[in-house]
Amino acid sequence: MPMDKVRELIIKTTEEKGLSLSEISKQIGRNQTYIQQFITKGSPKELHERDRATLSSILGIPESSLRLDPLDNSTQEARAKSFTPTIVPGKELVGNRDFPIYAAAMGGDGHTIITFDAIDYVKRPAILENVKDAYGVYIVGDSMEPAYEQGDMALVHPHLPPARGKDVILFHVPPANEAECIIKRLVGFNDLEWKLRQYNPAKDFTEYRASFPYCHRVVGKYSGR
Repeated sequence: MPMDKVRELIIKTTEEKGLSLSEISKQIGRNQTYIQQFITKGSPKELHERDRATLSSILGIPESSLRLDPLDNSTQEARAKSFTPTIVPGKELVGNRDFPIYAAAMGGDGHTIITFDAIDYVKRPAILENVKDAYGVYIVGDSMEPAYEQGDMALVHPHLPPARGKDVILFHVPPANEAECIIKRLVGFNDLEWKLRQYNPAKDFTEYRASFPYCHRVVGKYSGR
């Protein structure tokens, strides 16, 4: 019998006998929601042989009426095809390993020296998908702890405009083979100055925009831990 018909038969017969689904569940020896769950989302195949026999006896209906009709081959094939998952290649889920990571070293006055010769390539983060010239850089020093710890990788979008409340990398010269920079929180800015913040030791300070004319936005990080 089709599944919908089996459910209808159980409900109709139960009502005719003045029983409740919870009462039937208890008589079968199951928890009180057993038949209700079967009615709402189950399949006749999920009724155990013993349960079908007991249920048919309680309701006074043939046990065969509680069995699901076997599917013909075409129906089985169609159902199997409808539940066949699509296999997605890993690189389409997480991106190609084409995101360059650059080395960094401590410079004078707490500055950082970034060498733009990739030392590693990792999976490209979704936030930088298709962003030209995006890159990551290893964090050195501890001036930005706990936001960044040594060994973390800052993820950088070089084309976003400066924004208050965002982390940035400020360069002395256009980033090329090697460049001196600082990585800080951008508190504010005007035509003359960058207003910056670091966390360790905590302090706010300013730098002239003429000294650091190039600003790249940090949009996230890969944790080194």
